Amino acid sequence: MNLAMVRTSVLLAGLLATGALGAEAQQTRTISGLVRDSTNGETLPFAAISVRGTAARTMSNRDGYFTLLGVPTDSFTLRVTFVGYGATDVAVPAGANPDRIVIGMSPIPFRLDEITVVADDYRIMRTGDGVSRITASPRDMAVLPSVGEVDIFRSLQLLPGISGTNESSSGLFVRGGTPDQNLVLLDGMTVYHVDHFFGFFSAFNADAIKDVQVFKSAFPAQYGGRVSSVVDMTGKTGDPNRAHASLGMNLLSAQASVQVPLFRKGSVTLTARRSYTDLLQTGLYNSIFTMFQGEEEDAIGATGAIRPGGGTGGQGGPGGRGAGRFAQANFTTTNPDFYFYDVNGKVTYRPTDSDVLSISLYSGQDYLDQSRFQSTDLTTQGNLTRGITTDITDLTNWGNKGVSGKWARQWDSRLYTNVLLAYSEYFSDYNRRNVNETRDAAADTLIAARSFGSSEDNQVGDLTIRMDNEWQALRTHKIDFGGWFTRSDVQYLFLRDDTTTVLDSDQDALRLAGYVQDTWSLGRALNLTLGGRAAYYDQTAKMYLEPRASAAWRITNRVTLKGAYGRYHQFVNRVVNENVTEGSRDFWLLADGDLVDVTSSQHYVAGASYETNGFLVDVEAYRKDLQGLSEFSLRFRRAGEVSVDNLFFEGTGVAQGVEFLVQKKTGAYTGWVSYTLSRVEHQFPDLNDGEPFPALHDQTHEAKLVNSISLGRWSFSGTWVYGTGKPYTAPESEYAIELLDGRQQGYIHVSTKNSLRLPAYHRADIAAHFRFNLGTWKGDVGLSVLNLYNRNNVWYREFDLTESPVLVTDVRYLGVTPNLSVRFEF
Repeated sequence: MNLAMVRTSVLLAGLLATGALGAEAQQTRTISGLVRDSTNGETLPFAAISVRGTAARTMSNRDGYFTLLGVPTDSFTLRVTFVGYGATDVAVPAGANPDRIVIGMSPIPFRLDEITVVADDYRIMRTGDGVSRITASPRDMAVLPSVGEVDIFRSLQLLPGISGTNESSSGLFVRGGTPDQNLVLLDGMTVYHVDHFFGFFSAFNADAIKDVQVFKSAFPAQYGGRVSSVVDMTGKTGDPNRAHASLGMNLLSAQASVQVPLFRKGSVTLTARRSYTDLLQTGLYNSIFTMFQGEEEDAIGATGAIRPGGGTGGQGGPGGRGAGRFAQANFTTTNPDFYFYDVNGKVTYRPTDSDVLSISLYSGQDYLDQSRFQSTDLTTQGNLTRGITTDITDLTNWGNKGVSGKWARQWDSRLYTNVLLAYSEYFSDYNRRNVNETRDAAADTLIAARSFGSSEDNQVGDLTIRMDNEWQALRTHKIDFGGWFTRSDVQYLFLRDDTTTVLDSDQDALRLAGYVQDTWSLGRALNLTLGGRAAYYDQTAKMYLEPRASAAWRITNRVTLKGAYGRYHQFVNRVVNENVTEGSRDFWLLADGDLVDVTSSQHYVAGASYETNGFLVDVEAYRKDLQGLSEFSLRFRRAGEVSVDNLFFEGTGVAQGVEFLVQKKTGAYTGWVSYTLSRVEHQFPDLNDGEPFPALHDQTHEAKLVNSISLGRWSFSGTWVYGTGKPYTAPESEYAIELLDGRQQGYIHVSTKNSLRLPAYHRADIAAHFRFNLGTWKGDVGLSVLNLYNRNNVWYREFDLTESPVLVTDVRYLGVTPNLSVRFEF
């Protein structure tokens, strides 16, 4: 083919395309609009909009805007759906392009006798908006059982593919990933730690959140920097016309929120929550705290029993185990001082119909003071009475804070731009010090004194500048493109006895990323999403390419086949510090290609769904291949001074499984049943003799049952979760070697890594809510019961090697635990 023929062909193709576009423009029109809550003016992101009877469909963006190209010039009806809201039909008359349509949607009332339920009225969650994507409603989560109040992340643990048996953590283990491998965004701010109260419930106040998007795997190109999943939360923008306020209280905390209009073009929202556990300690608080405090105290005792030399005073006091016998013991302790709080603030202003300006603030913190003083009178075999005092300083302080500002503009019906500047910070400070004194009780003279302890300080800062664009190039093509700039800094200092530096790291890094993605609709049958992301990371001076692809083929009106693929990289990692004798205190470090490598993963997803007006049956199989996993261990340091490089270990992992979901979507009774069969396996060449071993969060079988029913002013819900036991490593024996200077060095022999399994976990929870009106006030009284049938689930096991055979103690989760809550809106 010569050059003239090529030119002729290109010219002909251009003329044909121009003619086709012109014919389409003459026969069709463009519809654009905004989706709002009709009761308070709140914009609704990611609402599904379709033209009934045609293949035309789209989704509103983060600010509620939407555009439909190539719709008929004749009259037609728009169908709009949003989880937790009644499906809304809007008649569009024939004619030219109308002005921007504002569509008001009404929340589905909890009293379902007040409204006619239609097929697209989804409650609590909605799937089907994409491969491995779930939209969840914080408002609807209020009906589910909870400890404290509505808990977004605890509710997400009930979704298929997300582990629901981690009672001691509200972090999300998604399809074999760990919580640090999830990208958690709140109005664009990256959140590194999602827990309050030692992980018992999440750090996000549901009153401040209006939408939650979960991508369980194979997430699209606009997201990057994590290797497992994405949780993208949008904060409430508030009512631009009326003021609102609410107050609530439960057995752990109290909260309040207020919304104030801003010149009828925006609003100011403020939500605050604080525990009162430092002022009043309820039975619920005592139950939870005793469980977590017991973990630390029992771990200290176990460590004292098996730590080399026996010098912790855990058995027999200073001087070694079996040095004497206790004749009398008197302990004086102080009640621990603990509280947490979080504050959300947001200012939103719309200077024009096309522009949105907003500033979001978040601050959350937990503070724990377990400092105490205890004394012991010890009588030795020589009838010498010694007074032993221990002054323990034990302080822990952790939390997140962040701010983001954005400008978004709908330039025209086709182009939308969102520019974001965000800064977030995570901090964790731990300081423990023991001062032991031994005195002659009769003469009141000091015999011996010693001091020991440790401290850890970990801080992570994240500054991000981000631009995202959505361009509806053609009716069948929507192009997403944008760029990220991120500056991260991480400090970590681990000291022992104020003199021994175990690890001291001060890092900073720059990352530049860009992406482009095309969503291509081929009629009603086939939707393809093809794209990619490229990231440059200055610590390794490398470019990382991340192709992304997904497809959904609707072979009938009810049956859809789907699949997805993606490659991902993570540049800041929470390193696992698994130590059998000293417990785990994980910490964050930046990947530098030396101590910690860049983590990477590849996702593969394939599935099918069958959907009717009232039910959804969904099956998805997945696989994640992980490279660059990191683990940190101090066990080998005791053999002598070892380079820090030799304390880090790098490995690979595989997570794979299949999920089954049956959901009843609509009506007074809704819910779902799900089952996951999975396997998570890691392999480190320098651990476990190089053999693969189950990850700590590996769980072969997990089943969930979620039910909710509305009866007039009452709503009832119940959940049941079952999971097979998780793996653990156990110490099997202790032995000592005498050193040249006469001292003894203790060693512990452990089992094959994660070769043992805890008993199966299962639990049922129930809740009831009664809603009422007091004049212009709306009230809600709720009762939840956690672990209804008082199942003794094992949290972990501790071992006392001073006994023969080894004494094993099961440390259990909470038994049956009730909670009462009350809430008023006005």
